[in-house]
Amino acid sequence: MTDGASTTALTGRELGNRYRLERLLATGGMAQVWEATDKTLARKVAVKLLHPHLAADASFVERFRREALAAARLSHTSIVSIYDTCSEEQLEAIVMELVHGRTLRQYLDEHHVLEPTQAIAIVAEVADALETAHRSGVVHRDVKPGNILLSSDGRVLVADFGIATAGSDLTSTNTLLGTAKYLAPEQVEGHAVDARADVYALGVVLYEALCGRVPFTGDTEAATALARLHSEPLRPRNVRAGIPKELEEVVMRALARDPDQRYPSASAFRAALLAAARAAPPEPVPVPLPVPSRDPTVATSVTGAGVPADATPPRAPPPAFVRTERGWLVPALVIVLAGAALILAGVLVSGGTRSNSTPPGTTGTQSLAIARVGAFDPPPGDGEENDADVRNVTDGDPATVWQTTGYDSRNFGRLKPGVGLVLTLDHPTKLAKLSIDAPTNDWAVQIYVSDSTHPDLAGYGEPVASRRAIPSGTTSYDLGGRQGSVVLVWITDLGDGALDNGGRVHARIAEIDISATTTG
Repeated sequence: MTDGASTTALTGRELGNRYRLERLLATGGMAQVWEATDKTLARKVAVKLLHPHLAADASFVERFRREALAAARLSHTSIVSIYDTCSEEQLEAIVMELVHGRTLRQYLDEHHVLEPTQAIAIVAEVADALETAHRSGVVHRDVKPGNILLSSDGRVLVADFGIATAGSDLTSTNTLLGTAKYLAPEQVEGHAVDARADVYALGVVLYEALCGRVPFTGDTEAATALARLHSEPLRPRNVRAGIPKELEEVVMRALARDPDQRYPSASAFRAALLAAARAAPPEPVPVPLPVPSRDPTVATSVTGAGVPADATPPRAPPPAFVRTERGWLVPALVIVLAGAALILAGVLVSGGTRSNSTPPGTTGTQSLAIARVGAFDPPPGDGEENDADVRNVTDGDPATVWQTTGYDSRNFGRLKPGVGLVLTLDHPTKLAKLSIDAPTNDWAVQIYVSDSTHPDLAGYGEPVASRRAIPSGTTSYDLGGRQGSVVLVWITDLGDGALDNGGRVHARIAEIDISATTTG
């Protein structure tokens, strides 16, 4: 079917007397993706329609349905949810979550590279999603930037588990399906694959995100695929300067030709990424994750076909010269600040009277007394979260901690979206900064500021700050001078490593400090 004819014929059509097709979002080599309305649940969904030549292949359709059902059982915040399948009048369709945002493919096409911290953040979330799939016996087999979605709500999602698995093998005629640039060597050779094939493909994605190019290319798809069987990729630091050596080592191990030499699992790959992030020196300028500034709809396409071309692109990463410029700016700034400190010390010694306050005409911060602290576990939680220990976070002793209840997994056993702590001040104050000292590693939080406490998360509005993949130690959050008397620390990921004797996961916080903005 041609795009024009099919669009005209299908617009307004209802599948299964339930899903009304409304707008064609994208067309790829295997399917069209439509925005549709689920009349039963009154919600927007994405409907993926297989092209007729694939829908007419009974063996392909059977495998497609089987793999789609397996993918539908996967539950993870970074996996696009599959809701239903439909089959009628030579139409085969998957009904899935409609994601607003853009694909990583589109971002890389526009901006070519990511900064290392961006790349680590995105790939770590993809690895976490793949680990969930692998534990359920599902191998994606077509991990690529076109199947990685950057949602406008800040999530990173992986799409097309079902259809990718159904179509990414060698056929009986030895025709190579899938995307040649990202295939593992064992896929190219037609061998059985396991989770390590996805680790390899994700390693290629990481290489491309860091270097602006894939490790292997050729004149044809077959040449591109075969190149990895006979040659080694250039090391990333030979392609682009500034990539931390620790991160380069992670990339090269993920791209090992022999599966036994790669990371044994997606979770091991993820752990190595986060360790590299902690070991590498900090980047000079933090860059936000590449999410769109408007709200186009990502077509969750099997081919990387994307959103409408008029989507507003996110801010590009800073140019490479920023790193060099900062190299001499930072020492100069240190010298200036040191001189200023000496001058100020001289003033104070000579009889200045404001040694314990903010200098006149300047702004600063002052630590605030926290009047009350309480655990926050709204429905579907039971309302309790080790309440007896909450005062440990304000007792001034980092050796004492508050910890969450133990859960079967870092995502709260999929029982709830998070838990938190509510800190109440004596009166509304213009808040500058929140500092959290925590022994927890690789966790995630959102920070809210309010004039009062609320029984549910929705009452707190939008977060004023958030962070993921947080290393252990002290982390500060800019509250932007927001006026309020209540601060909610909302934990959305329990992190790794904090296991009790029963193997259950906890997040732990030692100390919390809130500072106010002061004016001299």
